[in-house]
Amino acid sequence: MSKALLIMAHGSRSETANDEFRVLVNTVAESGPGAGQEYVAVLPCFLELANPSLIEAIQQLEHQPVETVQLYPLFFNKGKHVGRDIPAQVEDARQRFPDLSIELLEYFGSARGLTSLILQHVSEQA
Repeated sequence: MSKALLIMAHGSRSETANDEFRVLVNTVAESGPGAGQEYVAVLPCFLELANPSLIEAIQQLEHQPVETVQLYPLFFNKGKHVGRDIPAQVEDARQRFPDLSIELLEYFGSARGLTSLILQHVSEQA
């Protein structure tokens, strides 16, 4: 089954910040398969304030052999956006693209190992 990975950030009025996120996603894409997953495409999308939106990112996959889209919210906390807004956008996308399996992955802040990563990053700066 062919998969695409969409990584979602909040989005910013600062295009510099949005571009920084796009570079991060491109770096993830170039890093190759992770945890045994191979993706036909790895693309950025934004919840609000920037493009592409979730729907626009899925439309970019139109000519790709994709059966499943996995959405990874790069958010730290399960606030309003993670708990309500992102699931609502996923449901809208499922309605618009009924032949596509759209999976909502757990948000970044719930990742095991995040504490270690934070401590490592802090120690590198000390």
